[in-house]
Amino acid sequence: MKLKKISKITLIIFMILEPLFDIYYLYSDNLREMFKFAPPTIIRMLIMTFLIITSYLFVRKKINKKYLISFISIYLLYTILHLYNCSIFNSSIVNYQDYSILSEIFYLIRMICPILLIFVTYDSNLEDKEVSKIIVSVYLIFASIMVLTNFLGVALTSYSNGNRIIAANFFSWFNPNTYSKYGYELIASKGIFHMANQISGVMTMMLPLLIYIILKDKFKLINMITLFLTMLSMLMLGTRIASLGMLAVIIFCLVMYYFFQFIKKKKLKITNNIVCILVFISLVLLIYPYTPVANRTYASSNHDMVMDNIKASGALEELVELRSKLPSMNEEEQKISKINFLEKYQHVYEFDEEFFLKLYNYKEDPDFWFSILDKPYKDRCDHRELKNLITKWVFEKNNNKLDYLLGFSFERPRNALIYMENDIYMHIYSIGILGIILFIFPYIGISIYSLYQIFKNKKKFTYLNMTYIMCICLVYLIGPLTGNIFDEWIVTLFLGFISGLLLRNIKEAV
Repeated sequence: MKLKKISKITLIIFMILEPLFDIYYLYSDNLREMFKFAPPTIIRMLIMTFLIITSYLFVRKKINKKYLISFISIYLLYTILHLYNCSIFNSSIVNYQDYSILSEIFYLIRMICPILLIFVTYDSNLEDKEVSKIIVSVYLIFASIMVLTNFLGVALTSYSNGNRIIAANFFSWFNPNTYSKYGYELIASKGIFHMANQISGVMTMMLPLLIYIILKDKFKLINMITLFLTMLSMLMLGTRIASLGMLAVIIFCLVMYYFFQFIKKKKLKITNNIVCILVFISLVLLIYPYTPVANRTYASSNHDMVMDNIKASGALEELVELRSKLPSMNEEEQKISKINFLEKYQHVYEFDEEFFLKLYNYKEDPDFWFSILDKPYKDRCDHRELKNLITKWVFEKNNNKLDYLLGFSFERPRNALIYMENDIYMHIYSIGILGIILFIFPYIGISIYSLYQIFKNKKKFTYLNMTYIMCICLVYLIGPLTGNIFDEWIVTLFLGFISGLLLRNIKEAV
């Protein structure tokens, strides 16, 4: 019993401290070189190992050995097949040759840990007040750090992978010259955290649970402060998921709350908590026109100007002439001709230099860059779309039917810095359809199972259960829109945690 209590306390502390494990400075190259992995990764692995072992010790007598052996065998077999398929990947592109079996194995371990956390959470016997404490604490840590560092002007920019500091803080948003001077990229801030997309994802996906806690609890100042700081910090992030998603989620949660009040025939009253939420929404709507996300600029506005430059340069006529000559050339002559054309008109087509010269060098694969000459300017310059186009091109060029089932690896595109910002779709390439079923489907599978149980037993149709399901479904909505969600501890651990809570509620409900 004593060990079980230690395990439960460890789980609570582990989840509360998750935001601190995602601080940018803990992922520096120096620390990675010193420890081989980022320190938070090592800590998470050690704690997860302890939680998994202790959880197994408590329930081993209840576990059907056939199910356990089947579970281990399926994941082990997939791992072996996936690693084999990764090893036969063939590409002449230098950046795609950076591959490590050890790193790929570690990635698969990282993907299965949140699934194992489902069972750890399910068996932890967490009380509702303990879950509330975890959720409120996580949001308070995230939001207070982000707001404070922004106010002090020391926050990191959301749209930088490095340690670039914002050019202006929250109070500068209301200066009409701020965005024209710096651009929204240097104004949006992520506090001192690692990646804005992942912070946006986790803060949006758990927001229904925070709103549930606030609505079901009596009025508490700490809850209101946490919600206000959360909403402000999500505006500061500057991503569409955080800023617009936050408003949509809160409004939907209010509607869902009153729906359950109505079906339970309770009096539809406006509590102090709801008044505060409505005031916060009103403030956000007033601030929104001055936020980074409302002042984003888009490449599509430059399309006509770039097309005019291409026509004026004579590039279109030369391109038509070159394409007519290519069939009569041998392979080497075709490659040289394409390289020469791309080199001559690189600046006219305004290719993104980071990709064109470094990440996916045009001299190594001129066929790719030649193939996108007719695409709109926004597709040629937008980093997200370029990653999509390159990944699809490399995948098809590898020409291995097993890739669809097993994937060609997570490590290759990630090390090449060309990892698509589109979850599920990217995972077809990285871990294949079988990998998606094993590592990504279980969470939504639990939601589907829960809905089935709710359909069978209406007593399980509760506000809390639907809130958990909403949290899980939000991840599957956010992932394809923002990317890099299912690959990161900060999101998947909470996804596993919430899935475990939902499964426990459904199983234990009368």
